[in-house]
Amino acid sequence: MDISVFPSVFETTRSELNGVSNDLLNGLKIEFNEESYIVGDLALKEGISPHRLINCAPGELDFDVLFRAALLLAQEQAGNDFAITLGFPFEMYQLHNSTAKQRLTKSYDILYDGSTFSVNGNSGRQAATINLQNVDVIPEVAGGVIALRYGEVAEDEDFFILSLGYGSMEGVVSTQNGIIRRTATSARGIRYAINMLKEELQKDYYLNFKTEHQLNVAFQNGKININKRTVDLTALRRKVLKSYFENILRPALANAFQDTDFETCSKLYLVGGGAYFSELTNQISKEFEGILNVEIPDEPEKMAVKGYSINTAKQASDGASVGIDMGNANTLVAVMNQEGQVENS
Repeated sequence: MDISVFPSVFETTRSELNGVSNDLLNGLKIEFNEESYIVGDLALKEGISPHRLINCAPGELDFDVLFRAALLLAQEQAGNDFAITLGFPFEMYQLHNSTAKQRLTKSYDILYDGSTFSVNGNSGRQAATINLQNVDVIPEVAGGVIALRYGEVAEDEDFFILSLGYGSMEGVVSTQNGIIRRTATSARGIRYAINMLKEELQKDYYLNFKTEHQLNVAFQNGKININKRTVDLTALRRKVLKSYFENILRPALANAFQDTDFETCSKLYLVGGGAYFSELTNQISKEFEGILNVEIPDEPEKMAVKGYSINTAKQASDGASVGIDMGNANTLVAVMNQEGQVENS
């Protein structure tokens, strides 16, 4: 399975950007509705205010630009004709499931600028035609469940799973017969803690119009550069993540999971980018100490997109199987070739 990752940000540009990156992933420049947009790493490097609306849906500019960039990356490995699976948080899934499939299952003519990476003199305006055979939409946390059951972990017991995302936290109980819908819960994601961090920083510093996503990168790194000086964020990050756990996570779990759910489950899997913050995962482990074994799989932020790709493989018989995770912090594109499909089927 080949997985590409780029930051879920974009910005309109009027600049000619020639030879500023080594490949398409780092040089995404898309034309859409008569505008040019720099996307992902290129937007962070060359842009002034890279951004994305939180939890946007098909038909909104933010989704449509980032989705076309994801398709373009998928085409490098999957060719021009393939099927995909993508996911939404539970609340968005119920709202957009049917319309997303109808809107997205079609052919796309994607225009992009190859001058940013200039491979073999193949520069300038390029066009790619991509036909989506089928688009399946599943709940975001279901992608993590599929990856845990049919991927490398190969879990065959009942378990709890929490997807600690940027825009939302998703939780559910997974049994051998499927998920227990009653236990499905959604709450605010890591963004809640980042906004708290921003409020704390503004008490002492002028942030110079830093975007939410730039603050997210600083939050991950544990430091930020303000007025040419590096400010350590580790103590503040610990403080806001504790508040996030106490005010958002703990109440959501208490309302969703009942005593009967603990009778058959002995494990709690943590997936999503938030699983990298030990300040948060340690509090979750302490909350369930002596009750559940808390486990974090390798590369937890990739579990959803792996599950999406496996889900596509289970439905499609020809060609590569693609999963696209339109995350609020990062967009991930997973392509599984036919050999991988045999292994995971």
